[in-house]
Amino acid sequence: MNVFLLLTEPAAEAAGTSGELLLNYLIYAAIIVVGILILLFLRKASRLPSHAEIKENITAFSSALADADESAPDRLVERINRANKLLGDCDKLVYATSAVAQKERDSDMDGVCTLLEGAREELSAFRNGGGAENWRLAEARTRAEGSLALMERILERDKALKKNKKRA
Repeated sequence: MNVFLLLTEPAAEAAGTSGELLLNYLIYAAIIVVGILILLFLRKASRLPSHAEIKENITAFSSALADADESAPDRLVERINRANKLLGDCDKLVYATSAVAQKERDSDMDGVCTLLEGAREELSAFRNGGGAENWRLAEARTRAEGSLALMERILERDKALKKNKKRA
């Protein structure tokens, strides 16, 4: 009878370890899946915007500048807060266009970035001046519209390049 117990004991241990092994594999699989999902989210968050997305953002920024120019609030704090929000939006645009220009080595996109940096300088001067110099908002809007016109030329160039690529 002792021999029978000796034969069944390793089988019971193997059954316990296989369940434990299966649980470990499931935990490892879950960790791998979570890691892959985190990498996908990071990739999506860090991707650069397309030319069309940049144009949409510049259009929204230009219209926000037009709204700020037309309906200036009376209180100084509100004017400064609005200028701070516009500065933040402009900073995001400058970063995106600069990164795209550097990645693509595109001098036209660098020109868009330069115009947006000029608009940012005007907004900064407007904010630092207490929001009393409305001509600075108009100058920033002019530079934003100039960058928008340049973006339209870039998009036309991209369409022409796609058309030529399809022919070849």
